[in-house]
Amino acid sequence: MANFRQQTNSALGTSTVCSACFTTLFLCFSSVSANELCCGISSNTTVYVPSGQTFQNATNLYATTSLSGGALAASGWYSDDAGSCGQ
Repeated sequence: MANFRQQTNSALGTSTVCSACFTTLFLCFSSVSANELCCGISSNTTVYVPSGQTFQNATNLYATTSLSGGALAASGWYSDDAGSCGQ
C-alpha cells in the first residue's frame, strides 16, 4: 500500500498509509442458472467492490480493481459460499 504526505507552505506532513480503495471478494459463479450455482455446479471467481462494501450490500461487482468504466463483473449468478463451488 502506498504512502502519502502533504506539503503545506514550508512544512511536509507526516507519512500516512493510503486506505484501501477496494475489497476483494472470492465467490462462486454460474453464467447458466441459479440452480447450477445452488447445486454446486459453479466455478470460483474473484471480484471487487468499493472499500467498506460486502457481498450483501454491494451495488455492483467489478472485474478489476479500478471499479469503473466497463469493468463490471460478468452477468450471471454469484454466491458467497465459495467453499461449495464446483462440488
